[in-house]
Amino acid sequence: MNEKTLETDAADRDWKVVGIVALFAAGLIALGVLRFFHVRSDDPSTLTAYATEIYIGLTIVAAVLLRRSRVPMKRFGFGLTFEPVRFLVLAAVGVGLIQLAGSLLEPLWERVFGGTRDLARFSDVAGSPVDLIKLMLLNWTVAAFGEELAFRIVLMRGIAFALGDSRKAFVMALVVQAIVFGFVHAYQGPAGIFGTALNGLIFGSLTLAARGSIWPAAIAHGSSNSIGIMALYLAG
Repeated sequence: MNEKTLETDAADRDWKVVGIVALFAAGLIALGVLRFFHVRSDDPSTLTAYATEIYIGLTIVAAVLLRRSRVPMKRFGFGLTFEPVRFLVLAAVGVGLIQLAGSLLEPLWERVFGGTRDLARFSDVAGSPVDLIKLMLLNWTVAAFGEELAFRIVLMRGIAFALGDSRKAFVMALVVQAIVFGFVHAYQGPAGIFGTALNGLIFGSLTLAARGSIWPAAIAHGSSNSIGIMALYLAG
């Protein structure tokens, strides 16, 4: 196989990755629309109730297609080397940044949007131990690890690869995945979109700092959500 053939194969592979990543991002935003109508509509369609299942399936398909396109996923963020002290320190920094950002920006959201994040979707947890357990399980599976795998590994890594795997490519991938992450949470209102996008930047930065490991971001994600869930529970 000559050099020209290798270059052609690489170009074809890159365009394939671009297509996969673009469709995956569009699919995630579409799922955000489904969640929005499921929460905000008085008569949502049956399909909206399966947004989480569709999201899981979409992530699996995108991950398989990207791996078959030779995108280096580094074991999808679960490497053989686990650095407990370093990863826990990174996770603690992430939680601290998210809590600080939330405290500082809440007055801004009130002023600009007339309110903070709309978390009515989780109102059933108030004072209900059963709903608390269910939501915590969902938080540490689908949210903490599932969303980190989808956004910070599959989407961010795929975008960076499609853009050339340079430092600039990773910066652009970091920003784009955070924007998509924000729009997926549109059901939380404008403050939710901006706040979640900011969280996406923090989680993405943790993943890059951990050299592609999902652990710090997943721990920070689950812990930050747990703080919010407990606040909702105690409010009841």
